[in-house]
Amino acid sequence: MKARFFFIMTLLLPCVNVKASDAKEASSENHGASEQEVKKSGNASVANQTANAGGPPLRSDHYVHRWIPFPPFRAVSLNSQASEQIIAKDGRVSVIVFLASWCVPCQQQIREIKRIEDKYRDRFTDFVYIFAHDTENDARGFNNVYKLGNNAMMASANVLEAFHQPELPSYYVADRYKWMVMRRLNTQKKDLDDLDQFLSLHTAL
Repeated sequence: MKARFFFIMTLLLPCVNVKASDAKEASSENHGASEQEVKKSGNASVANQTANAGGPPLRSDHYVHRWIPFPPFRAVSLNSQASEQIIAKDGRVSVIVFLASWCVPCQQQIREIKRIEDKYRDRFTDFVYIFAHDTENDARGFNNVYKLGNNAMMASANVLEAFHQPELPSYYVADRYKWMVMRRLNTQKKDLDDLDQFLSLHTAL
């Protein structure tokens, strides 16, 4: 009986060794992957440091989120001609739209933007229209045609600098806690749909 047992174990021993060898190789591969992940994480850290230093951000596969306060700024009202301080307000969503009277996409999208504004007017949402690189007379004419109201403003050089010379049309959104949570440059129809969906979620009663 003992002889038979030792004979069977002798046959199984090479299989056991092979399994142990496979496990060791797999462990080595996992260890190598961990080192690569650590290296990639280090690259992401370097990218963040570069971005914080004012350099161009480096692409990374890691998710990084920075909370950015919505910048306050001053602009001149088309109606009152007075310089007004534009700030995001606690408890309200703020939408800043950059446009120009000569901008063809602005002309094509303004009615849809106005529809969205009217839809959420009574749901804690403020729209402000900023005319960029435009003349006052042309901006006033655009305002009269599309009835943008008292929240139509002329951009100053400081406003354009604060928002990094946005492509037109563009919009920026601040949530109820005054954080910048959404930005779309050179907007298309889908971007307006995204804005409508965002406001529907963030202004739910």
